[in-house]
Amino acid sequence: MSVENLAYLYAFGSVFSFSLASLVYTHFSRKFSPLWMNVFKCIVAFIASVVAVSVLEGAIVLDWSRQWPFLISGFIGLNVGDFFLLNAYKRIGPARTLILFGFQPLVAGGFSYFVWDEQIHNMQFLAIFFFLICLFLFSYESYKKAGQWELKGLIFAFLGVFLDSVGVILSRYGFESSPEISGLGGHLYRTVGALAGFAVILPFVKRDFWSHFKVLKRGEWGLAIVSSLVGTFLSLVCYMQAIKMGKLATVTSIVLTDPVVSTSLESLWMRVWPSRYLWLALISFAGAMFCLFYPQM
Repeated sequence: MSVENLAYLYAFGSVFSFSLASLVYTHFSRKFSPLWMNVFKCIVAFIASVVAVSVLEGAIVLDWSRQWPFLISGFIGLNVGDFFLLNAYKRIGPARTLILFGFQPLVAGGFSYFVWDEQIHNMQFLAIFFFLICLFLFSYESYKKAGQWELKGLIFAFLGVFLDSVGVILSRYGFESSPEISGLGGHLYRTVGALAGFAVILPFVKRDFWSHFKVLKRGEWGLAIVSSLVGTFLSLVCYMQAIKMGKLATVTSIVLTDPVVSTSLESLWMRVWPSRYLWLALISFAGAMFCLFYPQM
């Protein structure tokens, strides 16, 4: 198998893992808070990363001169970006939120064009039109249900996607600058950056943040830990490896399969058939995918 195809395999594995975990993230974000879920999953991912790197790669050495892109990426993407994403999950659900990840290949592809000379096609910009249709449909669906436009959830989702894209670009820059760093190592440094941000933020959070840990039942502990391992460790290690090995615009385009997977899983989890607006959004999403992938056919 070629390096490029292996990168795409890593990307698809990342998509499925993250889609599965996003359902549990939504559950705990609604039950407790997005900030609690974000801190919990980053702590679990950090511990798992330390163990994995220690066993597979040996000693862990922090070197700011080589690892700063990953540390900043972790703060921007895993900390701030995921906080907005989890807020969006809470308000509009994971399926609708993840559709907006369609903007990520446009952001990452545009940056790759100017920095690494990766090819970008004019037709890809037509995809923006279809994503804007998705935004309208989600907001209109909320207006029909509750009599108000769901703008806050969409803004949270878009901010989360944008900040995650910035984190991806910084991670790719880190791999370009220090190719000896593995995807596993890169993810470890990202979790360090995220946790450093939480260390600054949490002292200003009201006390009941920590009380949520006390009310978790045994089954909920297991569910929260497993979902964090799957969604913030396994998924993102695979994604880091895909970013390291493949073309950035193409790898991030594979993320566009996420909404289809998450919509199916969300329907099974909630035992609710997708609404007609979600179906229309998926059709529009398919049009956007066609625009993004057609030049490569």
